[in-house]
Amino acid sequence: MAEVVIDSIKATYNVRGERVAMLCPPHPLMGGSRFDIRLEKIASELLRKNVSVLRFDYQQPFRSGIGEVEDAKKSLGYLKERHDFIAVVGYSFGSVVASNVSDYCNAAVYISPLPSINSISFRDSTIPKLFIVATKDQFVSLDESLRLYEEASHPKALVRIDTDHFYFGKFDVLAKTVAEFILQNS
Repeated sequence: MAEVVIDSIKATYNVRGERVAMLCPPHPLMGGSRFDIRLEKIASELLRKNVSVLRFDYQQPFRSGIGEVEDAKKSLGYLKERHDFIAVVGYSFGSVVASNVSDYCNAAVYISPLPSINSISFRDSTIPKLFIVATKDQFVSLDESLRLYEEASHPKALVRIDTDHFYFGKFDVLAKTVAEFILQNS
C-alpha cells in the first residue's frame, strides 16, 4: 500500500495488476473519505482479484461538487499514465462524481446513485456501467434509482440489494458484485 499525493489530493494506491479501479468516496461534509468502510471492502475484494485500486480524498474546503469532480479528473490523469484499463466506482455522492468522469474510463459502477447533489448532476456515458441500488435506501428512493438506470444508455446492468443506503450487513455482497462486474468488463 502506498500513500500518494496527486496535485495536493491525498490518496491510497495499491498496485496489483494492469487493471485499476478508482474509488470515489461519499459526501465529504457527511464524513465521506477514502477510508469509507464500503470503499475499503470493495478495495480488498478487487486487490484479491489482482485489480489495482486508487482511493482518494476530496480536497478541502468543499467546492459544491464541481471541485470534487476536478479532484477525480486529476486522480484519473495520474492513473492514465500507469494503466490501460480504468474502472471508476462511486458510492452515493461519489457516484455522481464518478458519472462526471466516466467518459474517460472503460467501465463504471454507481452505488446508490443520486440524480443530482449540490452543483453537480448525474451524467450518462456509453461505457459499460453497473447500477447497484439499495431497495430500502432512505436518501434516494428506489423509483429514483430505477429511473436513473432506465434513462442510462446501453450497455448497462442493474443489481438490487435488499438493504438501506449504508449497505450494513451486505458489504461482502456489495464488494463481490463490484469486482465481478469489473472483471467481466475488462
